[in-house]
Amino acid sequence: MRQLGLRVALAALCLALVACSSSAQAEDPAFEAFIDRYLEEVRGVGATQAPSEMSAESFNRQLETKRRFLSELGEFNRSALSFDQDIDYRFLESILRADIHWEENVQRWRQDPETYMPTRSTIYTLTSDIRAPAERARDLIADLEILQVRLANGKQNVDEYIDRWVARTLENLDGFVLSLSTNLPEFAARLSQPLRGELEDENARALAALRDYRQFLTDELPTRPAGDWRVGEDVFNAQHELRYMFSEDDIHLRRIARGAPSFSRVPNYHDWGWKQFNIVRQHLEVKARQIDPTRTWLEIIHREKDDHFFNEQLVYEHHKILRRTRDWVIDNDLVTIPWDDDDHIMVAGDPSLWAAQWWGFAGTVPAGSPSRKSGWTVIPVNPDWPDYIAEGNLREKDPSFAYVIAPHEGYPGHHLQRLYANENPRRLRVYESSYSNQAWCYYIEWELTPDPQYGWFPEDKQDVYELEYLRAKLWRFGRVIIDSGLHTGRMSYDDAINLETNVIGFVPRGAQINIDGITAGGSRTSAPTLGYFEFMLLREDYFQKMRELDQRGELKDFHDRIYRIGWLPVSLIREALFHELEQEFGA
Repeated sequence: MRQLGLRVALAALCLALVACSSSAQAEDPAFEAFIDRYLEEVRGVGATQAPSEMSAESFNRQLETKRRFLSELGEFNRSALSFDQDIDYRFLESILRADIHWEENVQRWRQDPETYMPTRSTIYTLTSDIRAPAERARDLIADLEILQVRLANGKQNVDEYIDRWVARTLENLDGFVLSLSTNLPEFAARLSQPLRGELEDENARALAALRDYRQFLTDELPTRPAGDWRVGEDVFNAQHELRYMFSEDDIHLRRIARGAPSFSRVPNYHDWGWKQFNIVRQHLEVKARQIDPTRTWLEIIHREKDDHFFNEQLVYEHHKILRRTRDWVIDNDLVTIPWDDDDHIMVAGDPSLWAAQWWGFAGTVPAGSPSRKSGWTVIPVNPDWPDYIAEGNLREKDPSFAYVIAPHEGYPGHHLQRLYANENPRRLRVYESSYSNQAWCYYIEWELTPDPQYGWFPEDKQDVYELEYLRAKLWRFGRVIIDSGLHTGRMSYDDAINLETNVIGFVPRGAQINIDGITAGGSRTSAPTLGYFEFMLLREDYFQKMRELDQRGELKDFHDRIYRIGWLPVSLIREALFHELEQEFGA
């Protein structure tokens, strides 16, 4: 009971510290109301209007809505806003300007048939939602109704054929059909009539619509003109400027990232990716020589992965490792965990995800949810895979991978990030997030996880697991090369596959899924890698600032303050952090 009381007190302190800076200056109520309207009309938070039917007209309306909000945002007098409101002003401005520029230049709704089949919220409601079954069932009926409208609009809207995207959509569609054919009837059996019959009838109509969409994908869409997923150099660089707020020539960031002038913009960004990739590869070679000078680093890693989990052990063995991350954070005093009712487990991905990822998805509590429990989704072996693909999948989910990635996904990574975000008094920071979210998890993965002083890796595996962490770092710098290369014509699809298979060492199936995800984006997969360096610089500058304020900086204090501020572009986190320190310790 004494420990519980301490945890509750710490939670209250955390929230009080988050709010302290905003109380120093009166907030503009009109701005708070504006943020609430944005969250409802653009993000659908607590929305009373019908969900988007994904018609061509609705996509155009969404773009006009964002233009309207950007115009209204510009009408606020920033000097009349509180400090926190001004930070949110610029955060929202970056989101709106980047979204508008993207949507004006890149129309994925005309290219990607998977746009019309968003399945993850439906699967969450079906398998993981903590609400009563009847409430979930009504939401499932609404989801299945709008799905049918969206699929019909997809047949009208998608007028470009991109073969890899169609193949990916077909695999995900087949998995979704399997989920609706097996999981949903089991869920419906828990309901009473007439709700059970309503859900079953709507499910039958949705399944028919999915089968019809599948026929469109295989028979009609391939006859339409070939599409091009490349976004081009101008759009790529605009996202770096507008969405991520990357400085083009910050000498301090250049110093810590070993970047040339304008290294945050293509073409120099692509060259910087290669430079950092080769630096990490050199570290891999040095580490491999320390372990066994007769073998390459990739040979050592592949030998280690021969000792993978049995298929039937996959989920629970990962679950045990994931559960340890919470105690590890507490034992090493890395970040405050002020709750006693939080948990993070490992779950097997449902069939709709089996082709969307190779490893798994970060399982986080939904934004705004009262729950503090979630599950990291691991992609299990598909029983229909040939044995060589199944074996390749299991080898890449061996214990070395699990130990490297678990703190990134669990504690103090994505799960803890979401728990803090859901407690943030700034509503925009609850429902919107930036690349810094993933960048911070790279910081966890590359700085905290492998450090022997924290003892996360098993002692007898420290050296070989450090190889796996370095390979994970190499993979992320590969993303910089591939993302910027594919979208600006500096790299072919085949070259990207070759880099991930023959150099980084992934099996072809995993590499293909990775590359397909990058083609659908356009800067989003590589931006967090640069964000990692922003955080490394910020950590340096935090200690320098505390010295300037005649205070003793502590790593945990730095971490706690970042979690409380929220996942803004790092330049805004920096501003918020130093403002907070000045308010707390300044003269």
